[in-house]
Amino acid sequence: MKFEKALEYTNKIYRFLRRLNSEGTSLPGKYLRKFYPNFLKKAQTYVSSYKFSVTGTNGKTTTSGILAQILKEAGNSVIHNELGANMPNGIMCAIALGLYQNYKKNSKLECVDNLVIESDEAYLSHIFREMEFDYLLVTNLFRDQLDRYGELDITKKKIQEGIALNPYLKLVLNADDPSLYDIDKNIPNDKIGYAKRRESIYFGFESVEFCDFDDKSNSPSEVIYCPICKSPLKYSKRFYSHLGIWSCDCKTKRPELDVSARVKVFRNYSILDVSYKNKNIMYKVNLSGLYNAYNALGAIACAYTTGIDRKIIAKALENYRPVFGRAQNENIDGREVSIYLIKNPTGACEVLRGLKNIDANLMIAINDKYADGRDVSWLWDVDFEILKDFRGKIFISGNRCDDMALRLKYAGVSLGNMVIDKDVKKTFDFATQSMQRGEKLVVLPTYTALLDLNKILKNKVRRF
Repeated sequence: MKFEKALEYTNKIYRFLRRLNSEGTSLPGKYLRKFYPNFLKKAQTYVSSYKFSVTGTNGKTTTSGILAQILKEAGNSVIHNELGANMPNGIMCAIALGLYQNYKKNSKLECVDNLVIESDEAYLSHIFREMEFDYLLVTNLFRDQLDRYGELDITKKKIQEGIALNPYLKLVLNADDPSLYDIDKNIPNDKIGYAKRRESIYFGFESVEFCDFDDKSNSPSEVIYCPICKSPLKYSKRFYSHLGIWSCDCKTKRPELDVSARVKVFRNYSILDVSYKNKNIMYKVNLSGLYNAYNALGAIACAYTTGIDRKIIAKALENYRPVFGRAQNENIDGREVSIYLIKNPTGACEVLRGLKNIDANLMIAINDKYADGRDVSWLWDVDFEILKDFRGKIFISGNRCDDMALRLKYAGVSLGNMVIDKDVKKTFDFATQSMQRGEKLVVLPTYTALLDLNKILKNKVRRF
């Protein structure tokens, strides 16, 4: 089959699924793999400049989205799996649709400038086996879906397997995460020999100031021992979980930063003072939470290393809008709805910290399907005690709503303050209909519950 025909078939399958009210982000890729098995190898020949991959536990979708926005603002054509379908079938589908749009626009298949691909950690080597990337940005490593990934060392090994397949790959790493310290060590550069070390660019924060909400983080620390000698780590500053300025008595310490920043975190935005090559510039990030400041800093680090002008980066950050479920605001008949994906203890704790003392109602939707992780014991590591004095109503849904309700009961939340129903649509409709105009609902869904919400809200909302 001709490559152009494979693109056309993939587009037809995708459009058909969309008419059935399905996102269609992965199934077209499954069929594409069958009728064009070497698609990724062929597709990379239609990218003329840098190819970026983003992986890690938290922040992949937002980081890759910001980076893609920066590249577009610089005038580049970009293919990006913006809906977050980050396993092989979803990645193939996103690339095929991007190339198809290019084909239709130009009446012939021409190269795009850049590729920005968010990849699930467990499948990174599957993608890297078929495509060569220029940059890999690793956001962080936290415990996540232990039934699928295992502990952090297993996840790290999966990422290292991918790194080993791309000998010329440059790494952009979060220096504040000690679990990433040795992720680029002891990996042979097969084609260039051991003499030349792989290039790694480190980003991180020098200081963090919380300006209008709680500066105390109760995120569980996933890494407490030195990555080299296994002695307990010491911190001069801990920002959240195990991220911070860390060191060990064995002289192992946080790497020197290539891109550093000081950040002031407000409830709905952050101000970053970023330093690179002895030059400083201020950026405003219109996203809530320190975790999103990290996401922005990682994307900025990538942009700096490829020579993109600082003014272009600032404009891109100003214009960036989050994808569905990542700190996104919607309006339903005058009622504000904010949606924050939660999927592991650290991410959930950081979202909850920003909700302390907020005047709103709350909906939590917990599923345990494959994409969520079957094991929901992680709920017991989340600081839901922060909701003990929550003034609004709490609506609980998803097929594990009873587990969530039990967790809140032990957190000290009154059962009289909860509304419990497994049906996500029914619960969401009831929650919004019971609110007055001008009131706010904050929704915390797991991944498949988020997909359900996307279908509910489609063609129904007016974006802020």
